[in-house]
Amino acid sequence: MKRKISAILIGDRMKSERRQRSSFAMFPIGLLFALAYFAPGGFPDYSAASEADLSRPYASVCLSVRDEAVSKEVVFTPEVAPGPGKSIVAHAVASAPCILLIVAFSQGDGQLVYGWRPQFTELDKEWEEVRLPKKNPVWRWEAQAEPFDFYVLFLSASSPLAQEIKRLVAAMQDPTEEQSVLKLQTNKLHELISRAAGDSDPSKHRATTTVTEVHGITRGPNEFLWRSFASKVYFNDRNSALLVFPSGT
Repeated sequence: MKRKISAILIGDRMKSERRQRSSFAMFPIGLLFALAYFAPGGFPDYSAASEADLSRPYASVCLSVRDEAVSKEVVFTPEVAPGPGKSIVAHAVASAPCILLIVAFSQGDGQLVYGWRPQFTELDKEWEEVRLPKKNPVWRWEAQAEPFDFYVLFLSASSPLAQEIKRLVAAMQDPTEEQSVLKLQTNKLHELISRAAGDSDPSKHRATTTVTEVHGITRGPNEFLWRSFASKVYFNDRNSALLVFPSGT
């Protein structure tokens, strides 16, 4: 009789343990479905950010150095030095109509370097490729000077600052302009760029360029493939985009 009672008790205990193990095994699955059901919107959509980027207008830009002495064009980087027959060219394209401004400021006093005048152009069509400067004089880079930064600003065509910048840049093209006036105009242009970018710290807008061919590509049959070295930036109706390309020291 005692043996029969012991067998019954042992059997009941084994059944209880099996039910407990079954409950623990099912718990994570039940919890998973509960979280999915009650969480706002279910699980997060990690593709939303990338899809949002694809829908935003963007631009690509590359600064290069042409060396007429050896018929070669290379990416403008802090490691590249000036020399006889060298000039700087800007290549750009945008996915939507926009305004493009390019200007070189001295890292010291913030004034124009080498007498290079700022360049302003309107990209009226999608994927309209431009090369600046469009007309003479070119940006000759043949002698060493103090370090400078190239500011590349993309604005929406509807930006309230666009027309003000356009008028100012047009006034700065006169090669006979007095230096005192040109200095005031340069200060004003710097101020407008800072307003468009939202701050005046160039370090926040340093361009990132992946240079896979340091020595560049020979011009002629093998034209410089600037898009392979371009920096990409996003802009829209409310936010301008600024990229800063520093020279070497």
